[in-house]
Amino acid sequence: MESSESAVQSQRELREYYGSHSWEGGFPSRCHMELPHRQLAGKRVLDVGCRRGKGVYKLSELVGPSGFVIGLDWDADAVEAACAGIPGALGRSGLTACNMTFCEGFPEDLAAAGIGSCSVDIAYLNASLSLFADPPRALAECLRALVPEGVLVGEGVVAVPGTSRSSARTAVVEAARALGNAVQAAPTRPAFDGLLAAAGFDDIMIAEGCSVSPDAGRAARESVPTVPGDDATYRLIAFEARKPR
Repeated sequence: MESSESAVQSQRELREYYGSHSWEGGFPSRCHMELPHRQLAGKRVLDVGCRRGKGVYKLSELVGPSGFVIGLDWDADAVEAACAGIPGALGRSGLTACNMTFCEGFPEDLAAAGIGSCSVDIAYLNASLSLFADPPRALAECLRALVPEGVLVGEGVVAVPGTSRSSARTAVVEAARALGNAVQAAPTRPAFDGLLAAAGFDDIMIAEGCSVSPDAGRAARESVPTVPGDDATYRLIAFEARKPR
């Protein structure tokens, strides 16, 4: 068990990390919303890094009146904006009762935000995973929150290294994380597979899609600052992974 003193320190460090990074307008702000190829009606879903709630509103329609969606984000202003949008989302969907909520918290400490163990059927992650303070810990928290045989699902980017030495690639990733560039901070495909497996997931399925530019922003014509001297290429992925029984 983590002591209360170390837990406070951990929360302080997470608050400092996320408070010093702004990813507005970057690739994680896109709402691709890759979802499992199965019925979501009646499911309990957690959207980790929900930003201003667009994905949660979509999930609310898909889970229907018998399901429930929790949106979690570290930015208090984003959470406030997401909450303010609930009445409009319900009006568009035609749902007569609210089936969603938003809370402030960190991906690495879902428990502190009130997300219990074995409490959700599906955990959703967007392309911001590579920028999280501690991606392995965040994935472990998603695993804890999922019910047995629950599914982690999302989308992101993987890197295809160029001819540079591995040390150069490591330097690009570190600089990209500091810059907030989720594309250049992306792991390689083997490293991403390894992250999921190390967290305890199995039945890992990854589908690679089209290429994506290192300067990709929130919209097709928007761009973000990049780390120079990067010879890697990048591809979109959609992924699913299951928590063992």
